[in-house]
Amino acid sequence: MPIRIRCASILLMFCGVFGGELDETETILVMKGDSVSLHTGLGEVNREMQIMWMFGPEKANTLIAEIHSMIVSIYDSYEELKDRVQMSQRTGSLTIRNTSISHSGLYEAQIMTTVTAFKRFHVIVHAPVSFPVIENSSLVSDCQMDDGGFPCAVLCSAENGPGVSLSWYKDGERLNQTSGPDLNFPLSVLLEIKERSKDVYQCVAANPISNKTTPFSFQEHCPQHTDSSRFCGSTEIAIRLVVSMLMGVATVALVIYDVRSGGGVNEVFQC
Repeated sequence: MPIRIRCASILLMFCGVFGGELDETETILVMKGDSVSLHTGLGEVNREMQIMWMFGPEKANTLIAEIHSMIVSIYDSYEELKDRVQMSQRTGSLTIRNTSISHSGLYEAQIMTTVTAFKRFHVIVHAPVSFPVIENSSLVSDCQMDDGGFPCAVLCSAENGPGVSLSWYKDGERLNQTSGPDLNFPLSVLLEIKERSKDVYQCVAANPISNKTTPFSFQEHCPQHTDSSRFCGSTEIAIRLVVSMLMGVATVALVIYDVRSGGGVNEVFQC
């Protein structure tokens, strides 16, 4: 055996006995409700081995399973894992069934023979993201000139959660994004559109293991864009104003004529 390899092996054994400072922690992402298996990396357990699985949300300090002299023991020391833990008698690997958010944390296998080796896992359980909901935030009036403002504004919202982000996309390009550390409040992001176009807008909720998309619809969320008769340009507004003024002048002239001819004002408005 080359010297450098022998020295490295001795160093790893030394680190294992005194805490395994050089061991890396493997991060595993899991969908809520799925099962996850944490492997010891052993081909087969023998009678001389003892393997203890420890767990904790922040520090692996609670014994949850053990194999010693080929006998597997599962402990109820952590209530959230009760009846969900299995340990392989052949390899010592640990399986958590029907995972929940509370199963996120640090798992550590202490593999003891003549030396002690460690396998560490950081398990993060994510719930599937919810479908984003798009609602009208504000709409222009039925007849409004384009003065540089936004004719349509829509708000997209989704449930918050660990690692969840909410984004608006236009033709596959992200326009904006939001996320928040306070999981008690939903996420919301605003989209403002000046004019109807062929661009494809989508609101996307995502976390590291799932994503869901809600498409934006001009027909549904900006109906004034789909009916040109409801959106007035400056020429149409001017015409409407002139018509209103003429109607007002005609009404006044009618009233004056009726009064001069001896009729009463009240009679003019009788129907």
